[in-house]
Amino acid sequence: MRFKIALIATGAIAFVTIPASAAVKTMPKTTQFCPSWAEAHERSLASINGGRLPFKTDWKGCILVLRGQKADVVGSDADQTEIIVKGKHWFADEGLF
Repeated sequence: MRFKIALIATGAIAFVTIPASAAVKTMPKTTQFCPSWAEAHERSLASINGGRLPFKTDWKGCILVLRGQKADVVGSDADQTEIIVKGKHWFADEGLF
């Protein structure tokens, strides 16, 4: 029982500190961000294939973050970027920073 409480407390602390570790940066270009990296990746693949997906899927919807807009950048590498906008995590299938 104590282990479960400790695990929940650790998870809650980690969840609260993730946004605190984000750095506010200005977007270098207009980019589409999706609610998951998988959706961002599938949309990138579809754009290469003329907008057609290789299989049927239900997308949750993405947002367009305009060049010059500020966002909390949680992480960015060569393959993906994760930001926080209005308290929600968004992912892009490209490294921006």
